[in-house]
Amino acid sequence: MLYPEILSPAGSVESLYAAVNAGCDAVYMGGSMFGARAYAQNPGCEELAGAIRYCHLYNVKLYLTVNTLLKDSEINSLYEYIKPYYEAGLDAAIVQDTGVLRLLHRWFPDLKLHASTQMALVTGQSADMLKKYGVTRIIPARELSLLELKQIRSVTDIETEVFVHGALCYCYSGQCLFSGMSGTRSGNRGRCTQPCRLPYITSYQGKEKESYILSMKELCALPYIGKLIEAGVSSFKIEGRMKRPAYTAFVTSMYRKYINLYIKLGKDGYSRYIQDNRKKLLDDMELLAEVYNRQGFTCGYLEDMNKTGQKGDMLASMRPNHGGVYIGEVTDAGRTRLKYKLAKDIKAHDVIEFRNSKMKPLYEYTTGSDKKAGEIAETKFTKGCIINKKDKVYRTRNASVLGSIKNEYIDKNKKVIITGRFEAAAGERACLSVKKNIAGSGTDSSTECNIEAIVYGDICERAQKSAASEETVKKSILQTGDTEFEFRKLEVLIDKDLFLPVSQLKNLRRQALDKLRDKITGSYARKAPHIPDSIENSAIITANNLCYTYKASVMTMPQLDAVLNNSTADIAEVYIKTELLTEKDIQEALLKVKSSGRRCYIVMPHIFRQSIWNYEQQCAASGKSIYTQPWDGYIIRNFEEYIFLTKVLGIDACNIITDSGLYIMNHSAASFWEEQGITRHTAPFELEISDMKNIAASSDIEAVIYTHIPLMVSAQCTIHNINACKKTSGADGSNIIMRGTDGREFITVNYCKYCYNTIYQSEPLSVVNYVKDLSDIGINSFRYDFTIEGAEDTDRVLSGKYSGKTHTGHYFSSIR
Repeated sequence: MLYPEILSPAGSVESLYAAVNAGCDAVYMGGSMFGARAYAQNPGCEELAGAIRYCHLYNVKLYLTVNTLLKDSEINSLYEYIKPYYEAGLDAAIVQDTGVLRLLHRWFPDLKLHASTQMALVTGQSADMLKKYGVTRIIPARELSLLELKQIRSVTDIETEVFVHGALCYCYSGQCLFSGMSGTRSGNRGRCTQPCRLPYITSYQGKEKESYILSMKELCALPYIGKLIEAGVSSFKIEGRMKRPAYTAFVTSMYRKYINLYIKLGKDGYSRYIQDNRKKLLDDMELLAEVYNRQGFTCGYLEDMNKTGQKGDMLASMRPNHGGVYIGEVTDAGRTRLKYKLAKDIKAHDVIEFRNSKMKPLYEYTTGSDKKAGEIAETKFTKGCIINKKDKVYRTRNASVLGSIKNEYIDKNKKVIITGRFEAAAGERACLSVKKNIAGSGTDSSTECNIEAIVYGDICERAQKSAASEETVKKSILQTGDTEFEFRKLEVLIDKDLFLPVSQLKNLRRQALDKLRDKITGSYARKAPHIPDSIENSAIITANNLCYTYKASVMTMPQLDAVLNNSTADIAEVYIKTELLTEKDIQEALLKVKSSGRRCYIVMPHIFRQSIWNYEQQCAASGKSIYTQPWDGYIIRNFEEYIFLTKVLGIDACNIITDSGLYIMNHSAASFWEEQGITRHTAPFELEISDMKNIAASSDIEAVIYTHIPLMVSAQCTIHNINACKKTSGADGSNIIMRGTDGREFITVNYCKYCYNTIYQSEPLSVVNYVKDLSDIGINSFRYDFTIEGAEDTDRVLSGKYSGKTHTGHYFSSIR
């Protein structure tokens, strides 16, 4: 059977070496541009090309992260950026931007492309569409359950890559604007400031509470390895490009250990092993926690959280950084000295931290000696620190574990195992051949070949004095020293009484290893296709004399009535969102809009998971689908909805508009969707007006001129996490106010119909007074997007009488 690949993070060259040493099958790494971890120690061009060649020596693949959104001004540098890595043998590129996807496939047709988790794919339904653009693997959203991962495998043969360990985002990846809208550093551009790791005060039903309400625990899927393999997952991905080499090495080695056990024992044998060795599994998970955890681990969404989850059990709500491991409790505390009883052994050079009941750190120190569990340890602490009896004690640095990792995976590099044959006969040239077996790994385990290098020395002569022996020949050739190679076997066939100088033998060894290295890395090399000087033709902006079209999207019936009754804004088209409306409400809304003489569109949900797909497919089969009503068009927010409308319902793509979250950030992204038949798009919130010119010149672009920007769309349920899930317990589902330490407010709304919640900016975006600026670059469709407004505020906005504070987002300020 094909076994899953272990895909390790390489935020630096040192981490790459650590991952290879620990037994990974592939690494993912960013370069100097266009990667989602701009602040990692990403290598430069020559160093990255060298890293690709280094990985190939060990039969390890390297995937380059090109998983950010690019502006048109950046697209022209993309080809030259990718070219040297492609020629060095780059194994795949991980991509978010559909414009980048389209161009990379056009320029490098044989380069494998992986659809990033930033695309927020939640089913396998779009696989066939993506395959046309060179996509060989999808990285689904981290919010999927084991059942949903199996369902992906049931509808497509495309590879799947699943995160199994490391940090989790609160938001669906790719749908987060929190960082970008809080300043100028966008998560979609690789510069996330991690606002989800900050504390917030939540106000709900008159009660306030401060916590890290958006901070998720670290994922650990070690107990689910068997189930993930059986679900058909192709690649096990470890998060952590911002973490240290020791983390990368140890996590990789642990997953290597358990995957190898599964391969050795098989499905039933592995299941019995885990049952019989539960304590060993838990001990290994604790070792992982010693290296890094956030208030413990979570299995994430692999199990159905609606059935098994307790409120907040995925959150590190009390501490957003490394949690360490509990080792004891304070038994006595004075003004400057304390004692604590150990629940675990400690070693010299461990770092110990004392915390109160709210997990707030009080004091830390480095131990000077070893002590056993059950013993009493004693230490001084800084005067003024308030430490009390029964405060908890944690170890945040395990010197012994880190020392072992350093010795095994950091200080010495893995060797490439080779075999050799040396032949020498009087009157003939000495010959050394070295060979490496290239066995497939991970998803390519069926491939296998040998690469051989042969070099020749001088013509051999008879010895006048001491003759060479098999032992002396081996001693000279087997000394591979600091090279990447190590002989498993060397066969020596020589005549008796030959003179074979040691210098010649060592020179042959150097030549053979250099030649083998070049042949191995050269077997991956290729020549980049030539492309025309004009990479992507831009349309010429012509004079714009078209009339303006104003539109309004609504989420509630009172908002709809306010739109229809307003005579100031001249709304020509109305978009109906479905999150808060019943099917009866939706049909009534459609009738009202049509009766008013306006065009009416339906806005599909932010996330269209398999359960929603199945439900809507059943409705369509019985003739009761809301999407088969006489709509004038559809606004889609994800790939699944495009496939559902066009393939299941037979809707003509020309009636579809892409929403802002599909990120038409460049001309090529618009072209991607136009190749699918969609010609109308919504401008993304992170694009400056000056950057929209090229897109608006040749595409029908609609701009949102008023809205509360959705900063996050999450599978988490804020009400569930602080109170009780509205959908299952009937608790009040009113909005939650979140306030940051800087005083800014946000509004969280639960949409139980689709089981996601959205965090909105409290202060709305408004560029109503800048319509002329947008029109000057070719945009003539303008949308008022209503979300949390009541009827009165809706009317005030449309009438130009809204007096609240607003902002202009990034329409006039560039984002990084």
